[in-house]
Amino acid sequence: MSPAIAAMVPTARADEVRMVQAAWPVLDRLHGPGELRAAVLSLLMSGHDEAEHDAWQLETRGVAGAADTRSLLVSLPAAAHPALTEAFSRRLASHPLEIRQETLAGARRLMCADQRVSPLDRLHLLQLRHLLHEPTPLHRGGLREWNELTSLPLALRQAIASLTAFMARCVPEPDAHATVGLAGTAWYQAVVTALWRDPRQAPACHVPDGDTLVRALRTLTALSWHHRPLLARTWTLPALAHHGRRLPLVAARSLRCACVLLDTPLPPDLGPAFIELPDDGPRDDTA
Repeated sequence: MSPAIAAMVPTARADEVRMVQAAWPVLDRLHGPGELRAAVLSLLMSGHDEAEHDAWQLETRGVAGAADTRSLLVSLPAAAHPALTEAFSRRLASHPLEIRQETLAGARRLMCADQRVSPLDRLHLLQLRHLLHEPTPLHRGGLREWNELTSLPLALRQAIASLTAFMARCVPEPDAHATVGLAGTAWYQAVVTALWRDPRQAPACHVPDGDTLVRALRTLTALSWHHRPLLARTWTLPALAHHGRRLPLVAARSLRCACVLLDTPLPPDLGPAFIELPDDGPRDDTA
């Protein structure tokens, strides 16, 4: 990571890393469907909204220790929440289909409880659905495929543009009205410029509806394994360049969701925005 880029990414403090390391032995014991579901729903809660809290209690009634688990999770730094959500979701994926379906339905009900479903909420819901399904084999591509995004078929570039337009409400900074502001428009233009040799031919930034977004994600399953990390970097670098010091956590989480949906690792420049779990990611050797 270059020093200039490193200065833009919020690096987890050693005390926060220690908090996660201390809590993980307790959280690592969560394996039952009820307790995993309670943990995932706890991490998907957006704050202290009363309606959302009531919905969580309804969804987790009868689950022993759910309240204690939630208290422990909300005490941890927000930078650790994505890794925890992904770990518990992947564990839930091994449970029967009806449990996974009910978890997804419960997450929808929880997110709708406060009558405000943000773009990041929708990305989290898409990510949860993705993680709860059977993994899809990656398209490996052929030796003749060029290792640049402008060589992609038009359908793939249009799908990337749709997903990028959706994320532009959160990246490089969240918009208070969940619209694409000036910063989001500039970020979108930087991304599509890397997709079209002539940027004038790129589609305008129009936020897709739910059906269009799902179709775009399905199209992106055809993206080859070596184009996926390239796309993740193409999203990340102009977002970081927009900020003099740090990327807002909502923007960083949106980019992380997109990487999960593409089944590709986080770009190195984005990784320091998060705290990974001791068994699932790098530890802070200085802690």
